[in-house]
Amino acid sequence: MQTLAQSLYLMGVGDSYVDYQGQQQQFDQALRVKVLEAMGVDVDNLDALAALNYQLDAAPWQQLCDDIMVISEPSPRLVIRLSEAQFQRQQSASLHLEVNAQHANWCISQGQVTGDYVIDGCRYVALSYELGQGWLAPGFYAARISVAEHSAELELWWAPQHVYQGAYGQQAAVKSVGLSCGLYTLVSEHGVGMGDFADLKALLREAAALSIDYVLLNPLHLLDCNDASRHSPYSPSSRMLIHPLYIAVQDSPECDAAILAQLNEAKRHYSSVASAPWLDYEQVYALKLPLLRALFQRFCTTASAERKAELAQFKEQHRVALDTLDEPDDEQACYWQWQAWQQRQECQNIAQEAGMRLGLINDLAVGVSDGGGEFNRYRALFTPHACIGAPPDDFAPQGQNWGMPALLPQAMKRHRFAYVKALFSANMQGAGALRIDHVMALMRIWWCVDEQGCYVYYPFDELLALIKILSHQHQCVVIGEDLGVVPEQVRQALAQAQIFSNTVYYFCYQHSAFSAPQHLDEHTLLMISNHDSPPFAQWWQGDDLNQALQLALIGVEQKQSLYEQRQNHQSALIERLTRQGQSVSLHSTSADVYRALCRALAQGSSKLLTLQLDDLDGQHAPVNIPGTHREYPNWRRQLSQSAVAILQQQQQFICELTRSRHGTCDD
Repeated sequence: MQTLAQSLYLMGVGDSYVDYQGQQQQFDQALRVKVLEAMGVDVDNLDALAALNYQLDAAPWQQLCDDIMVISEPSPRLVIRLSEAQFQRQQSASLHLEVNAQHANWCISQGQVTGDYVIDGCRYVALSYELGQGWLAPGFYAARISVAEHSAELELWWAPQHVYQGAYGQQAAVKSVGLSCGLYTLVSEHGVGMGDFADLKALLREAAALSIDYVLLNPLHLLDCNDASRHSPYSPSSRMLIHPLYIAVQDSPECDAAILAQLNEAKRHYSSVASAPWLDYEQVYALKLPLLRALFQRFCTTASAERKAELAQFKEQHRVALDTLDEPDDEQACYWQWQAWQQRQECQNIAQEAGMRLGLINDLAVGVSDGGGEFNRYRALFTPHACIGAPPDDFAPQGQNWGMPALLPQAMKRHRFAYVKALFSANMQGAGALRIDHVMALMRIWWCVDEQGCYVYYPFDELLALIKILSHQHQCVVIGEDLGVVPEQVRQALAQAQIFSNTVYYFCYQHSAFSAPQHLDEHTLLMISNHDSPPFAQWWQGDDLNQALQLALIGVEQKQSLYEQRQNHQSALIERLTRQGQSVSLHSTSADVYRALCRALAQGSSKLLTLQLDDLDGQHAPVNIPGTHREYPNWRRQLSQSAVAILQQQQQFICELTRSRHGTCDD
């Protein structure tokens, strides 16, 4: 059993955790063994378990260094390992590091012993050597280490102390107002049914004129184009690619008069059959895909040699991402990605030229659907025997199973994190910031096996270093969605790395009171609600509880209890707003309370205050209700009017907020 226990520990299978109520919860041993089996380990073969343990625990000490070495500012140190006999014998030998045409040398005797390990009576020591600060720029480097006749090739990661900050460093007093919206929810003035990049351009121009600094989007990831029922942006086919439905047909150089006429006819047809405010994906696919195919056909027949060379260059530069297409050699799909990436970059260019501090904020989903291109391309890194999810919490008392395959920690390491590098790099491009959904997954994530759950741990230090490096390379601010059961170790590490947290004010209720805005963390993206919670108007009126009862998510008694709890929250919110100098009461309209809350939060300490376009539109219906599938049309609800119209109606109010944060805008 000791051998099995060691395997469980070394493979990262958790034994307990602290739940959302602060109680220590122990995982059942039988469940932990099932999780280990889901990792492909033969738990009944003690010899195989012993060999596994040796490879994970002892064997690294017999290597001069790891395949990957993370060098971290502000105290960069190189670490090697030698047997004690080697160390004594080579005291006068030199240690040589060669990387990026730079060299460093030490005498072996200069090393500081920072650890040791005994294998079969032989002691091995870890030796640490100082490197100068700023010796390398943040990046991933091929390196070589030599000690006497011994040498090793490795990948050296030079990681800065924190992620890229842009205008939002810890000492900066910059405070911004931004918007959050699902691009698909925009009422399209230009496209077919759903918002596209043309609508986003119009939104960015209008928002920038109101001194708004960013727009946080839903994940724009590629969905299954052959299945219109797969429309959740958080369950994509590939997170490295963009869904082609977001392409603005009329903005493509290939759009001629004939295609434009087809587009106008498609818009008219959709308007005649759509049932607002619900997005009809089946109709959108049926009407828009032929337009996208027409663009590609015209490209094939009329594109200049220069333009064809540009596509070829795109394919070469983004080969890793394009390999996650269902058919990587599909020229039409590659063309669509080229168009989508170009148009997203055009949106970011518009935002930056208009003076937005961040512009677009991309959203990276925590998982990927099985059977899609990303899963198939990296199948060896996933287990088909476990899905990811979340433990029970206030938000979902029964826990959650998201139905997406779990990533294998050791396989990720064996492949030198190439997959994760490509994933984060693809999502940091074309944006001023990246929001990482369920950022706790960098350290651990809930595996669901046989309707039970258990935490599995990941190489947190390496993943965090990887994100720091890439954020500087792409000059991309990083935001970590840290809602739910979050270990204190994660919170501290994210804060030290200056990764923005993500605060939802609905959840800032403790000890019968809402937090004072001035006491909230400065380094946070603050929003009143999010895509998994009811819009403010619905929350204030308690209609979300009635809806939950209708959908059989709660019973009558539970609904009554939650309604009484909601009344307490509403009273506490009014009390907080009154203390902040806002004149509202329990009898005020939801619109008046919402505006008072925004004014109060704007005076708070959080650097990123995010307004949901849903709330500015006065929406009562949520875009997603967790725990439902076919019971509610998730991810289909759209806004009541165009985004530009919403912002124009709210112009005076938004200017009031932006003036109070960082300056003035024209009335």
